[in-house]
Amino acid sequence: MATVATTLVRIVRHPVTRAAARCAVMCAASAIGRRVEGPHPAPDTPGGHNRGCSA
Repeated sequence: MATVATTLVRIVRHPVTRAAARCAVMCAASAIGRRVEGPHPAPDTPGGHNRGCSA
């Protein structure tokens, strides 16, 4: 059981996992904001978190 917990901790602490989680949170916040504020043009973010984000 210790190896499973150690593996999960490594996955959670991995920078790629954190970046993916951060992108998911930002995309969800963006989607919620669009529903509250209504439609508006998306900003151009070629290097930002929206790269590859479908929200």
